Amino acid sequence: MIGDGDGTAHHRSMSSSRPAFWKLASVEPFRIFFPLGTLVGLSGVSLWPLFFTGIHTSFYPGVMHARLMIEGFLGGFVFGFLGTALPRITGAAPLSRSELGTLLALYAATVGTHIAERPVAGDVLFLVLLAAFVALLGRRFAQRTDLPPPGFVLVALGFLNAFAGALLVVFGAWLLRPDFSMSGAALLHEGWILLLILGIGGFLLPRFLGLPPRETPESRTPPPGWKPRAFLALGAGTIITATLAAQPWFPRPGALAAVRCAVAAIYLGASVPWLRASVPNVTLTIALRAALAFLLVGLIFPLCWPLQRVAGLHIVFLGGFSLMTFTVATRVVLGHSGFSHLFPARLLFLGSSAVLIIAAMVLRTIGDFLPPTRAHWLNGASYLWMLASAIWAWHVLPKVRIADPED
Repeated sequence: MIGDGDGTAHHRSMSSSRPAFWKLASVEPFRIFFPLGTLVGLSGVSLWPLFFTGIHTSFYPGVMHARLMIEGFLGGFVFGFLGTALPRITGAAPLSRSELGTLLALYAATVGTHIAERPVAGDVLFLVLLAAFVALLGRRFAQRTDLPPPGFVLVALGFLNAFAGALLVVFGAWLLRPDFSMSGAALLHEGWILLLILGIGGFLLPRFLGLPPRETPESRTPPPGWKPRAFLALGAGTIITATLAAQPWFPRPGALAAVRCAVAAIYLGASVPWLRASVPNVTLTIALRAALAFLLVGLIFPLCWPLQRVAGLHIVFLGGFSLMTFTVATRVVLGHSGFSHLFPARLLFLGSSAVLIIAAMVLRTIGDFLPPTRAHWLNGASYLWMLASAIWAWHVLPKVRIADPED
């Protein structure tokens, strides 16, 4: 299982029989998608210092920054994580080398097109990438030997959010309908990752928090209790999706934010016991708890400052999504390269990165409240986030080339 920390074997130096990297990456796509996602994230954040310092001022980088961070940075980690986890969870075959190559080509084309300042074409390519990824994993789901956890209904809804969101953004640009674009951006930028966290969280986050893993059915037949939990997940995901999609047309967006926050908090509290006292206080679990807390703070933010919606979104993105991404990715890489003995260790690099990300979140939020000096605050936030990413990458990413000695 991805990120499984039950093994206690320490890392041993690899002999000359180390498997080829491409073979490792096709079985465990995180090995190539995590580094690519990190590079794209650094590129997307660097746009602000380049713009505000006058190095590159030919266009305002808002749209490109958003797409590179969602479709590129977070997308890279999503494709790498789920491309590794879902075949294992369902007992299906991993991706082949040609399938991985197809996904990588589409991913590179999507990112490259956005960098070339062709946002609509980039979104169309992202739709193709999503369709290819869902088709490859859907084929494996049809051949599954095990039934996924009921919360994975939210994973399917999350990808539906991403696909519908990108489609609405494209149609909004073609038809000159900003309301379509706003609705699509909400689904793509918020709904996709939020629903993935809620859906995967109930199964994997307890394990990551050091709690006993929840049992999963080892057959295709739903066991007692599976269907009610699946319908609960479907209901929560449908409500969250509806509140995001309706934002441009609903007269009281604050009410939608309140409903969305309440549903997410209740479902998260019921499925992930992240506040349980028995959770060990080690670097990984502290960072994960902080990310979940900031995620909820960001969802609550519009209720207190309805005119500062973008500031609230960056609390969700920086403190929630990006901190959780680096934390979960740390555990995945360590667990799959023979370093699972470091799970309970004091990981100074992750702690430092977490502090820098939180500081970047604070500066970015302050910037929206101080328009005259906003550029300085955004620059500071960008530099801190890039430094956090570089520290994390330096300590974690070299290990993606190392196979787990126990495999």
